[in-house]
Amino acid sequence: MKAIIQYEWLQIKRNKVAILLLGITGLLLIISLVISWNYYQWYSRLQKEVSDNARHHWETQGEKNSHSAAHFGIYLFKPLSALAIWDSGIEKHYGVSLYIEAHKRNELQLKAIEDNPLLARWGELTPAGMLLVVLPLLMIWLAASMVVTDRSNGTLKMLLIQGVPVRKLIWGKALTLWCISGSMIGAIWLCGGILTSILSQQNFFNASSFSLLLLYQLYAGVFILAGIILSMKAKTARAALVSALGIWLLVVWLAPRCFVQWSNARYPPVDAETFMARIGEDIALNGLNSHGAAGNKEKELQNQWLQKYGVDSVQQLPLNWLGVVLQADEEINNPIYDKHYDSLYNIFRLQIDMHHRSGWMSPTLPAKYASMALAGTDLYNCISFYRQTEAYRKTFIKRLNERLRDNSQYGGRDTGNTAFWKTAPVFTYIPPANGNKWAQAKAPFLTVMVWVLVLAAATQLLAPRIKIIEN
Repeated sequence: MKAIIQYEWLQIKRNKVAILLLGITGLLLIISLVISWNYYQWYSRLQKEVSDNARHHWETQGEKNSHSAAHFGIYLFKPLSALAIWDSGIEKHYGVSLYIEAHKRNELQLKAIEDNPLLARWGELTPAGMLLVVLPLLMIWLAASMVVTDRSNGTLKMLLIQGVPVRKLIWGKALTLWCISGSMIGAIWLCGGILTSILSQQNFFNASSFSLLLLYQLYAGVFILAGIILSMKAKTARAALVSALGIWLLVVWLAPRCFVQWSNARYPPVDAETFMARIGEDIALNGLNSHGAAGNKEKELQNQWLQKYGVDSVQQLPLNWLGVVLQADEEINNPIYDKHYDSLYNIFRLQIDMHHRSGWMSPTLPAKYASMALAGTDLYNCISFYRQTEAYRKTFIKRLNERLRDNSQYGGRDTGNTAFWKTAPVFTYIPPANGNKWAQAKAPFLTVMVWVLVLAAATQLLAPRIKIIEN
């Protein structure tokens, strides 16, 4: 086997086009890593600087009413995962910053896609993007010419006459390409890991990153084995290369886009304006407006508190009635927001489930979803951030409402100061554990593995039936 691998590597080195394409692919991988690292460094500095400034502005806002401070609000930021340098996922599309305030939920902000329209059209240059798109093209192109070229120049017949087992020969060719792709993937993974671990003081080398490394080795193997099978069955090298290009276009570009469009048509997402309008209508019907005229819910609330304290009017309550109403506003309206956001997230989950089912036609979407999940940059991670910020917002606003309620009476004014603003807890985002990441990545990861096993079995079965001489 070693001799076969050495022979195949020698043949590749003699092919100037192959060496040129290998060099270009390697250069693109290096460039993508540099670009990802620069963005990672820039955002990490920005996130720390702006987070500190937002906290400083909150603490030094001066003396004001607690509810005014609730509307003053504060910005929260999502720190990047250490593996975001490898795969930035949907971070640049979904947003990484959120402004929290009383009464409502805001959309995530700081979306890189809004500042770079080309990002939406062509995607971004990341190591994951190169390994999902460019490296498979190179591997299937190299593999598609291996067997058919040996057959056309008589090398295949000579090797088999000398007693080289045909299966050993075929697997030697496949392993040669797997070694090449594995070296490229491993080198860029190692460089990214060292940069991240040393310069950002985050742990890159963990179970998720090793799973990522294995995932891309398997994904490259899909195209290597597909190319080998094409090469065994093709009559000419030209036919094999054309077929290889067609398969790459179908598997990497057309099939994923068709499934994305199909999922959007079957489970259409709601545009932001319509979504917020529906929430507003639901609150008007079933919620409480603390800044409007007293409705039925506020009157029911009023009766409860009057009975609790045994008084006849809210003016007689030993607290500030506005604080009670403001907190009731939050507690009654929050479930309405939760209901609508859960419905929206369910649409996203249904779409993703359809994308996962595309695995029988293409391993690209499953590989992409597994990669994002392991890197901590997928939709579930973004939803986790949004839910943690919302939990923080509820606690944050509740403290202010309760201070207003308990530190003044009807018509009075509660005045907070710097000492109180500083007691507000600092938001700390808790990223999903490796086990949770794997739970999201498991199904698409196994789909890619099944592709490799099926193609490996096909290679094993077809190898003895290879034609030694062209018809």
